[in-house]
Amino acid sequence: MSKQENERNRLQDEFDQIQSENGEFDISKHLAKPEDLPDLGEIEIYDYDADLTVSSQQSIDVLESLVDLYLSDVPQLKEHPYIRNKMKEDAMVYAESIFLSKMTRKNFLSQLRQIDNGDNSARMHEVVNQTIGQIRENAKFSSTQRTELEKFYKGLRKDLGLNDDIESPDVQKATQQASDNKPDDEMGDVMDNRKLNDMIKAALIKDKDKGVDKKE
Repeated sequence: MSKQENERNRLQDEFDQIQSENGEFDISKHLAKPEDLPDLGEIEIYDYDADLTVSSQQSIDVLESLVDLYLSDVPQLKEHPYIRNKMKEDAMVYAESIFLSKMTRKNFLSQLRQIDNGDNSARMHEVVNQTIGQIRENAKFSSTQRTELEKFYKGLRKDLGLNDDIESPDVQKATQQASDNKPDDEMGDVMDNRKLNDMIKAALIKDKDKGVDKKE
């Protein structure tokens, strides 16, 4: 028998001996029991669709209150198709900003928990600082967007020849009561839809001409 075969037989004998000595080894006795493990709680799957729905509703509430603030004294203008469509489009964009802000904050909290669990690498702290910067940018964008929307409706009131001051509900009620007590010939012209469309069209053309002048 060759030397190689002898070595192979020796290793096989040792392996058989180890198996025979540990044949009754019960590994379950050396594993942790469920009751010995810490309570990790239930694993929750984040509902992104629900968060999108909430963001959309928040955005619609903001835009509706904004339109109501600036145009409540002109019901015809408030219900104009252009204003309604613009409000919906603005609400969609604003909803995206709200949702992104929520997701950035969620990501930021996950990063902080990761650091609390022992990940103190320089790269992790760099990521946290970048996320903080993104949170600031999100807040700045949302604030700028609201300001631009307010400027639009303020400018629209001015271009349509409406009062610059936004009347409170009490003032509107008093004005309405005064109008109701006036004879029909003293109430002045009532704004019909055709006149309202012409005024909006003229205001939009005026804004467009202003944009061209700025570029030149």
